[in-house]
Amino acid sequence: MDRPPEFWVGLVAAALYVFRKNESKSIWMRVTEAGISGGLGFSLAPGAAQWAGGSEAIAAVLITSLGYLGLDVLTSRVADRAVIHEIIVRRLGGGSKP
Repeated sequence: MDRPPEFWVGLVAAALYVFRKNESKSIWMRVTEAGISGGLGFSLAPGAAQWAGGSEAIAAVLITSLGYLGLDVLTSRVADRAVIHEIIVRRLGGGSKP
């Protein structure tokens, strides 16, 4: 946890960005997505910075922001699959009947 202040400022700023981008979602979902994105940034930044030859702070910001986009795409795909599956089952006459 011995990282420079720039790292922490960048990580918190990126997590707040993620939190703010999800205003249509519930507060708990926003906190969860920001926390997961921040965790990804915190844990992957040192390796990514070493691999890219750049700053840990920049890596943390990029990973946190892109982590949010990845989570958003993943959750929307999972939600869409469930809806699509339900529609197909209803159209084919499957599912529970009252």
